[in-house]
Amino acid sequence: MRKPIPWMMALLALLMPAVPAQAQSAVGTTYYVDAASGSDANSGQGESAAWKSLAKAGQLVLGPGDKLLFKAGQRWQGQLVIKGAGAAGSPALVGSYGSGARPVIEGQGQVDAAVKLTNVHDLTLDGLEVTNWSNGTTPRSGVSLFAKDAGRLENITLRNLNIHDVDGPGTSWVGSAGLLVSIRGNTVPTYFHNLVIEKNEVGNIRSYGIITWSTWSRRNGMTSLYPAETGIQDSEVVTWTPSTGVRIRDNHVHDVTAGGITPMHTKGAVVEGNRVHRAATGRLVTTGGNVGIWWQGNDDLLVQHNEVSHTGFNGPGTDGHGFDADADNNRSVVQYNHSHDNDGGFFITVSFRGAPTRGNVVRYNLSRDDGYEVFSLSTETSGTEIHNNTIYAGGRVVVVNPPYNGAGSYPLGKIVHIYNNASGIKIRNNVFYNTTTAGYDTQNSTLYDANLYLGPAPSGDLNAIRQDPRLAAPGSAAADGYRLQADSPARARGVSLAPGIADYFGGLVNAPAPDRGFHQYTGAPARAMATTSYAQLGNHHPFRLVDGDVNTSWSSAAGGISFPGTIDVDHQQVKNIGAVTLHTAWATGQAITELDVQTWNGSAWVTQVSGAKLTWSGNTATVESRTITLPQPVTTQKVRLVVRKANLQWGNFALYEIS
Repeated sequence: MRKPIPWMMALLALLMPAVPAQAQSAVGTTYYVDAASGSDANSGQGESAAWKSLAKAGQLVLGPGDKLLFKAGQRWQGQLVIKGAGAAGSPALVGSYGSGARPVIEGQGQVDAAVKLTNVHDLTLDGLEVTNWSNGTTPRSGVSLFAKDAGRLENITLRNLNIHDVDGPGTSWVGSAGLLVSIRGNTVPTYFHNLVIEKNEVGNIRSYGIITWSTWSRRNGMTSLYPAETGIQDSEVVTWTPSTGVRIRDNHVHDVTAGGITPMHTKGAVVEGNRVHRAATGRLVTTGGNVGIWWQGNDDLLVQHNEVSHTGFNGPGTDGHGFDADADNNRSVVQYNHSHDNDGGFFITVSFRGAPTRGNVVRYNLSRDDGYEVFSLSTETSGTEIHNNTIYAGGRVVVVNPPYNGAGSYPLGKIVHIYNNASGIKIRNNVFYNTTTAGYDTQNSTLYDANLYLGPAPSGDLNAIRQDPRLAAPGSAAADGYRLQADSPARARGVSLAPGIADYFGGLVNAPAPDRGFHQYTGAPARAMATTSYAQLGNHHPFRLVDGDVNTSWSSAAGGISFPGTIDVDHQQVKNIGAVTLHTAWATGQAITELDVQTWNGSAWVTQVSGAKLTWSGNTATVESRTITLPQPVTTQKVRLVVRKANLQWGNFALYEIS
């Protein structure tokens, strides 16, 4: 092969596209800090040339690939200020070196934050222990990630931090937290993208555990920021510009006087795998309260796989719930969470100052012995969907001790409490195992449908099952104790709402006939399932066709009926079928009058009876029955009715049972 001549090589170099700088991983420089043997006169670039103080470390402006490392097992007093930024693919790192305990940064209650990161991006903070304690009540933070008029700040990770003993007012003050993420300014739209807060322990905080908020939070003329608790003038609050790609995961937050985890002003954030224990406890005031995990001013927030327990409660009107979709949220999904022993309840949704919350979905969660009001649905909220949850209320009495204003004893008051003008609420497919007398509000056209109730039940649930749900070990501490047993009446009697998703345990939800509650049984088939090509009327669901009760009915939607159409029954097991009986009331007005009967041979439908004509005699509430006998018994799992004609006095036809 001929070698290219030099001018050709130069031309090729000009024509070849340049590799973007951000795609190349910068090596960077590593700087060391040693409180015992370091010196600020050193270069910092080597363990034997380490710096000594936080002040010297804080003068460093980090660049791509740079590392600032503190020696394990040592302590520093004061404030660590982190400046600079990495680049995409070459983040800067602040962490530790050597073996032993995490390096400790102690603010001693003398600084606003023991560790403060300002206008950084492409940076990871990893593996420090942080305190800021003098036993005072001035608002303080452990770690503060702060931005102001800085535009889009990407790829920040706060990981493996132990943040504890942080001063504060002992109330719910959004300007201070164990881990505070805040954005100020109103000149340059500023937000975080790809912010990860993970694997941290945050405890003994006299305010919030983990909180994010921004002055870029005004929409529809309203703001969901708290000027009184931040000192920020309303004039600084400007157009909603949410942080994106926020993930708050696998953190342990405990013993905080305010909320445990509170994301505000985000879009598409995920809060998952966290444990929050004893939020809103140890408050230094006798009034007020808070929630284990709550959120405000967000769109499309996903809250899943969290455990929240023992949230404090200071009497009626003080929250104390495990979860809260607060003001100015749209389309939150709360799923696969375990909420237990929260004194105020499991879930609350609320609005204030004209900033409503809309379109929340609460599904496949376990609430165990949550107190006072399991669900609190309040002012100006709309479109809350509560389905496929399992609620266990074993009669725990919440005790509030003096000096709190709400001191007293509080048995469970309501399973569902609807305040003021909350609307569009749908409560379906849940299992309520209630050993108390607590009941359910029904105002504002709240829909109850296809729930199972042990104990009191609301009026108006046309598909209610009032039986023991046959749980594995109700009253136990583990979620496994609330699985359905094989003979549970909750099996295959739910409304199809979210086919194809998983249940609490990761099992696939049956599309045509899900189980009720947070667990989908995966063992042997429960009972027959019915589906139809016709749209249903209201909450007259197809499962009524095979529920064994001739007094419950399925009905097609009124108007637009076309023939032929189908009704299928899947017995979930092979049976020997010799005849099919239809049961209907108001028969001359709405019964099927001509049909085919088909059976499934494993690969195709086979017609057994063609054009069977049925004559009905009455048009009253008395249920009549008509039987179509097959020419000979057939071994099959599925039967299909091909509906060819029906009485349509009211524009629809109905069927009460197929046997």
